[in-house]
Amino acid sequence: MPERDGRLLWAMPGGVTVACSAAADGDMRLADRRAAWLAGVGIRRPCVVPRQIHGAVVVDANAADRDLAVADGVVCAGGALAVGAYGADCPGLCLVAGQAIGMAHCGWRGTAAGIVGVLVAHLRRAAPTIPPVQWSALIGPGISGPHYEVDAPVLAARVWPAEALAPARPGRAHLDLATAIAEDLRASGVNDVRFSGVCTYDDQRLWSFRRRGAGQVQTLVAWRD
Repeated sequence: MPERDGRLLWAMPGGVTVACSAAADGDMRLADRRAAWLAGVGIRRPCVVPRQIHGAVVVDANAADRDLAVADGVVCAGGALAVGAYGADCPGLCLVAGQAIGMAHCGWRGTAAGIVGVLVAHLRRAAPTIPPVQWSALIGPGISGPHYEVDAPVLAARVWPAEALAPARPGRAHLDLATAIAEDLRASGVNDVRFSGVCTYDDQRLWSFRRRGAGQVQTLVAWRD
């Protein structure tokens, strides 16, 4: 697990760094706690984080008319901004395509609704000369399959990759969202897919909705140094 000074950090191609906050950093929806954490990891630029509605809407972080209240993903061309996604079991997804960065909150609803493909489509427009085969992806911390038992409505929401499912109680299954996200990325032509390997349920530093209930969220943030 990549760490620096006890923090969760990942280095991506093109000078992009991805960082995840911890439960001790506080609820990242609170502006003061978020600002303190961003400063602590060395982010000295505005950070754009959608409010998130568990859907598949992606917006342009640079657009004057962006509506973060209805979005779960954001794309930024250039290095003037950082981009982020909240989560307390749902993994964030970071995509890097040259100078463009995309970030999305990928809960089961958004993943079932196709947010991975929508994020890829937006990043194609932000980096039209770089094909997805040259992109890199990082799937951030999230709940792992053995701890994520889902019911029939979730299973019926889409055709989940067989590799993402494991047996559970009758009418249920264990769903590994990271595996499903990775399969969607590969179907979109993104082959360089990296996994954080961090389970929010197992890692006591992180807040897990399944383990601790409602309370707070982490944020996964990407920026270019």
